[in-house]
Amino acid sequence: MKYVFFLFIVSYCSINAQVNENGLVFNTTEFNCGKVENWISKIDTIQVTNNTSKKVFILKQHYPSEFEVRYPVGGIEAGQTGFVEIIFTPKKIGKFKRSLAFYHTASFDSVTVKFAGEVLSFDPYATVECPSFTKPQQKRTEFDLEILVIDSITKKPLSNSLIELSKGESYVQYKTDANGLLSFKSNIALYYVYAEHEGYSSKELTKYFNPDRRKLIVPLLAAPHQEVVAEVVSEEKKEIIVVNTIIDKTAFTTANFKENHFVFLIDVSGSMAGADRLPLLQKSMMELTQLMRPEDKITIITYADKVLVQLQPTSGNEKQKIIDVIQSLKAKGNTAGTRALQEAYIYAQSHFIKGGVNQIILATDGGFDGLNQSQDKLEKLVKKKAKKDIKLSVLAFGNNKSGKKVMEKFSAMGKGFYLFVANEDEAKIKLVEVVKNMAKK
Repeated sequence: MKYVFFLFIVSYCSINAQVNENGLVFNTTEFNCGKVENWISKIDTIQVTNNTSKKVFILKQHYPSEFEVRYPVGGIEAGQTGFVEIIFTPKKIGKFKRSLAFYHTASFDSVTVKFAGEVLSFDPYATVECPSFTKPQQKRTEFDLEILVIDSITKKPLSNSLIELSKGESYVQYKTDANGLLSFKSNIALYYVYAEHEGYSSKELTKYFNPDRRKLIVPLLAAPHQEVVAEVVSEEKKEIIVVNTIIDKTAFTTANFKENHFVFLIDVSGSMAGADRLPLLQKSMMELTQLMRPEDKITIITYADKVLVQLQPTSGNEKQKIIDVIQSLKAKGNTAGTRALQEAYIYAQSHFIKGGVNQIILATDGGFDGLNQSQDKLEKLVKKKAKKDIKLSVLAFGNNKSGKKVMEKFSAMGKGFYLFVANEDEAKIKLVEVVKNMAKK
């Protein structure tokens, strides 16, 4: 069987929002790396869009020795997008603040790109693994990576266990062999590892691999039979749906149900393009729209490469306007979910309905790019807002198990619901039923 592996270099720098610099739009000008252990330099990319009516050139210059820079030497045509790529290689352990000035032909002023953070330690392979524009054919370090899944009590290997390796929205799934082992060729990488086996509690952890740290043993604890049954019953009670139920939309009355402000925060990255993802979300949202009353509001924010407010807070009586936006959604790009969640809370707070149900409904098939670096901060934000009656709920799609595990934790912290939608019948009914239950007076 032929495998395709998703391998990742450590990614630790968060970025800021886009900046317009006299006709050129830089999608970021700051890289905040935080505290980094096992530093290996990587390529940071800045998307640059030319909003002028003529070709713009980024001017050649000398950069400090810690930097390698690559940019479109032939210029960027009017209305087109190019990319500036930067490799930053700190020289020593400790805090750093560095900046680069870029000059271009559309302005006399420069654009400053900043790097900040702290190197706690360098990876032993940092020198050989560092990418280089001057040595593009440089061969990366390769080694045999092994993950063994065992019973935590008997220490016996667990064959046919599911192992999922992921980072951000990208993931790949494998099964262990008859000896409970997964083995493959890998480069230096930081993985989010998720393991599960029937009859056992699943386990997830973040693991950094290099030639000196290439083996991982994952012990799984057998779940008592009665606990498994209780968990299944609990899930059924939480999500019990009769597929043939006819929803009485006229019963959603002001007398019986609180007012609602739904801030839909929608992952429209490339991984949401599958038939079991964005189309099912659109179906769920349109069913909910039909239920909405004039006093209810809906806001739609999308995130991929950029965070975009697709629909400002809109009354439920403007159904066609809402549906037009829902139908226009397309999946393409990466997953800038951290910034998106922060933006969603701003809208939820500024249009808060006192005495109503105020909730962000995060719709995604997985995690966020850079979540490892921002998860603690986001968890504090989610808990803080939940105490102020702004709930965070999650609509999950697709088969990214590790990503959904993380999102399920966020929904619990946000005192909202977690709902997995697998097919069109569920898309038509599940979201509407859960929303009605939450809004009951």
